[in-house]
Amino acid sequence: MARLLIIDDDPDITEILDLYGDFLGYEADRAAGWQEAEKKLAGKHPYSAVFCDLTLQGTSGLQIFERINELDSGLAGRFVLLTGAFVDEGVERVIKARKIRLVKKPFNFEDIKAVLQSMDGRAEGTRNLILQSAKLPAVPLVATRILDLISRENTAIEELQEAIMADSSLTTRMLQMANSAFFRARQSVDTISEAVSVLGFNTIRSITLAVSTRDIYKPFGFLEEKLWEHNLGVSLAAAAIASEIRSGREEAAIAGLLHDTGKLVMNCNQPERYLFLAQSVQEEKVPFHTIETEVFGFGHAEVGSLLGEKWGFSDLLCGAIMHHHGWKNFDKGAGDDVRELSLIVALSDALCTRLGIGYKSPMPELDLGEKELQRLLGIEDGRYGEIVSRFKETFLHEKMHFM
Repeated sequence: MARLLIIDDDPDITEILDLYGDFLGYEADRAAGWQEAEKKLAGKHPYSAVFCDLTLQGTSGLQIFERINELDSGLAGRFVLLTGAFVDEGVERVIKARKIRLVKKPFNFEDIKAVLQSMDGRAEGTRNLILQSAKLPAVPLVATRILDLISRENTAIEELQEAIMADSSLTTRMLQMANSAFFRARQSVDTISEAVSVLGFNTIRSITLAVSTRDIYKPFGFLEEKLWEHNLGVSLAAAAIASEIRSGREEAAIAGLLHDTGKLVMNCNQPERYLFLAQSVQEEKVPFHTIETEVFGFGHAEVGSLLGEKWGFSDLLCGAIMHHHGWKNFDKGAGDDVRELSLIVALSDALCTRLGIGYKSPMPELDLGEKELQRLLGIEDGRYGEIVSRFKETFLHEKMHFM
């Protein structure tokens, strides 16, 4: 995990900075003066930034800056001065000339978050914060084997069947998928070879990725159950909506199943904080991504998209995960297919949120733009009502399959 060095002889200030840093995914080392700081700097841990009080007993923050600049000019470029006192013109000129960041006391969380993000640039800084505070899981070994087989030109069904059956959980899920409302097989599918024939290699690849993310839900408790329930609901709703507008049903189902994977990663990395965040969503009736941005500096859509890149998801799938909350300001360069899938997932998300799927109770107060999304996808009210009715019935049945 990335680290901060805090140099201040006021324990209250160091405690606050340590807490803010923790919320942003940083560990912190504390020093009351230069002697302690010098020992920390000589240690094995590199620092992402240094926060230092301008006025310290026996020295000054500017003097410490010069010493750090001699040791590591790169770190000096990530040096932040803190002060609650009046800054005279001479000191101010030095600060500006040396391009040192200055944060006035009393500061708040947003001040610290902004200065940390500014050090790497807005886009890259956000990405780095995600990588620092959310450890992205690797693709499971069985999934890696299956994906490798699918990528080959002459893979035999028997070979793929053997790889799938090496994981009993994956085998069970694959058969459930083949027999589910997603694919509507004409007759019961009882073997993996039949499932592969029904689903096809491309679908097997998508399902393998989707099912493999199930490991992210461990340890499995009430919050994890609700997050999984919401993903399942959005997946089923997305499949129904895609069918209505003659879009890719399978792609919509998989995108819905994976759209909130970032929540699971964030929850597994910061369980206590994320449980508090989830409770705030329910009590205050505000969207997850809004509170996530306030607390972490980024949201689950960014984390899910990064996970998708790491796991080798298609650009279409990564784009839909990334944009399912940002559809109002959609990047046209991403393509019409990404936009349509993002709108389908966003509408499905809004519907499930209103119905309380994945929440303790219905959330009609939390408007995620359901009406506007319905209009953008060209679905009339009467047809939409029929879709919602069918979806409710399907969800109750499929929930028993997958939960």
